[in-house]
Amino acid sequence: MDFNDIKNVWKNSFKDEKLLNKEEIEAKLRIKGKSNTALNKIKKSYRFELILGIPMFIGIIIYLFAFLDYSYKIFFIPIALLFFSWAISFTWRNYNRVRKTVISNDQLKPALIKTINDIERYVNFNMSSLVKFIIIPLSFAFGMLMGLPVTAEDKAFSEIILSLGSRSIIKMVLILVIGSAIMIPFSQYMNKKLYKQHLDKLKQCLKEFEEIEE
Repeated sequence: MDFNDIKNVWKNSFKDEKLLNKEEIEAKLRIKGKSNTALNKIKKSYRFELILGIPMFIGIIIYLFAFLDYSYKIFFIPIALLFFSWAISFTWRNYNRVRKTVISNDQLKPALIKTINDIERYVNFNMSSLVKFIIIPLSFAFGMLMGLPVTAEDKAFSEIILSLGSRSIIKMVLILVIGSAIMIPFSQYMNKKLYKQHLDKLKQCLKEFEEIEE
């Protein structure tokens, strides 16, 4: 245990109505250590998403430019740009909220509360019905539609859609349903693995801190 940490927590305890004893000081230091460990893992998760998402975004745009005719580009590229720009900027904004956060001795409880609130908004959005039942299926459908023009020779997009037989439509619907059924639990699992388990640890740290205060 670092002597300066003990000294700082002891000094700050004199500002409180009740002085902290040795066990309470050590408990606060343990909470601080566990909180910063969980916070650092969440920061790594944000960076992982950005490092994975940005090249994927660039790769899809390059694919659209390289393999689609102009008539398809003016339809697919703006949609892809809007969606991926929103997704990456959303992750970046949330990452920025916690990027420079350090949970310190003298501001332990306020820092924990703010950090939990910032991360919880992101976690709750990723677990929301909007993501599970609208964004994921639409993303899957958009991916399938991007593949149609590649094998359609010189047909217009409207011609491709109209030329689809009932068997092809049923097959596409089945792929969409099965793909979404796989991606939804997978996305929830990744959200729990990358963020929620560490968020729960931060909440536990806040609970432990409040028990010390009682």
